[in-house]
Amino acid sequence: MRALQWLATFVGRRWGGLTVITAFALSRVALAHLADLRFDNIPLNVSLQLLDRGHLREDLVGSVIHLHSQPPLFNLLIGLGLRAPLHLETPLFHALYLAVGLGTTVCLYALLRRVGVPTVVAVVVTLVFTSSPSFFLYETWLHYDQLVMFLLCLSALALLRYEESGRARHAAVFLTLVAAVVLTRSLFHLVWFMAWPVVLLARRGVDRRRLLSAMALPVVVVVGLQVHRLVTFGTPSLSSLVGISLAKITTFQLSESERRDLVGRGEISPVSLVEPLSPPASYEGLVPTPRPTGVPALDEDLKGFYRSPLTDDFFRMNLNSMVFLEVSNQYRNDALHVIRTRPGAYVKGVARAVEIFFRPTSDVFAFAQNRDRVGSLDRFYNRAVFGVAAPGKAAEGIPPAHLGYIEGPARTAWFVVAAYVAALVGGAFTLLRRARRRDEGGGSLLTIGFLWLTTLYVFVFSNTLEVGENNRFRLYSDPLVIALLAALVVRWHRGRAERIDARPLDRRRQSQKWVR
Repeated sequence: MRALQWLATFVGRRWGGLTVITAFALSRVALAHLADLRFDNIPLNVSLQLLDRGHLREDLVGSVIHLHSQPPLFNLLIGLGLRAPLHLETPLFHALYLAVGLGTTVCLYALLRRVGVPTVVAVVVTLVFTSSPSFFLYETWLHYDQLVMFLLCLSALALLRYEESGRARHAAVFLTLVAAVVLTRSLFHLVWFMAWPVVLLARRGVDRRRLLSAMALPVVVVVGLQVHRLVTFGTPSLSSLVGISLAKITTFQLSESERRDLVGRGEISPVSLVEPLSPPASYEGLVPTPRPTGVPALDEDLKGFYRSPLTDDFFRMNLNSMVFLEVSNQYRNDALHVIRTRPGAYVKGVARAVEIFFRPTSDVFAFAQNRDRVGSLDRFYNRAVFGVAAPGKAAEGIPPAHLGYIEGPARTAWFVVAAYVAALVGGAFTLLRRARRRDEGGGSLLTIGFLWLTTLYVFVFSNTLEVGENNRFRLYSDPLVIALLAALVVRWHRGRAERIDARPLDRRRQSQKWVR
């Protein structure tokens, strides 16, 4: 009898979380068996973000130490998974990505509940978001996007925990998770990372000595890796390929004739006549041939050919080759010249990036087959939930940079645009009131600041440094926007109730009459 009472109490207190977990599990079983969604492990051989799988399997540490094209954590994770027997690779990675999807779901629900959202509303909002093809398709793709989204959600939850407890160990957990984001995705720069220990240390009434000792390890790791990259490869970020991204959003917004004219006048290099991310042979004679280093991950222009899964020959490029370091540097120099002399090209590139940013996050070429299997659900979400006007399909490939990535505003998710505007404006207003001491409430202002600043950071930097797959980058901030909007609404509602309670009795009754 006591066991039944305990079980009833447990379920009664945690029915929201149990509902979210159960719904997630049932939906993934249904998608696997009814929609026949399949896990895409092809990136093991063709992902431009990964080193050669043979190098990762046979010399994981040595290869990752000499990685300059990407932060190391994703390659390290994949390399550890490749240590498993070949027949277990795909099931293990699939299980990992399902676990990450479940973890993100639980984190979003927990965030909503902790900022004060009622259980029923938190359950509905969480399930609406995580049942979208724009969310679950990333669970079927062996890429770092799902991992980054999960780490950001978990970071926000850890920060909220620290804000509630004030304990240094919770700050250490938060900063460790933020460090993991930086070590996974090059979009998140050292400057973004260092902002958070500064903010935590600047707060009043904290034990700075204890806080410093708790946060020292993640700071040392991130800064140390940055120094290593700067000294060894001369790269000011954890990715040496920023120049390639800049070329797409600047130089390649010019027509081919304009670029040829600039090359003829010696203003930019002939490299800018070659489509970014072309095979290494395309740059032969255009950049200095790097001297051999004796490290395969740096010397080999092409990755190995593997039959399981089958390797696409085009994507065998080893972007960690020293050739691409030289190429990226040249693209960067040309892009900076174009920004200085032809800023209109950059403005056009940024405008196109923003337009792409607000397309459905399921509009990614890698999802073409799986997206077709849930086409009806995808179209429903796009129209009813995201506010997309066009009923048509997304593009099934990445167009060349010189074609401009044009699809037009018909694929824009207008409800998402409204949500971002509301979250960024509302968050700025709330933080500004606090800065002016007109809002003395404690609440979750530190977490609101993290959600707001990270959302703004993703929006600004993903759309000013890259054009092409910007909607994919929005995946990182979408759950943060949901949590931010929820926190702002709860905060506004509580503030309004407090103002009503503070009024004289006759005015309070009149206000409550209008509320009713």
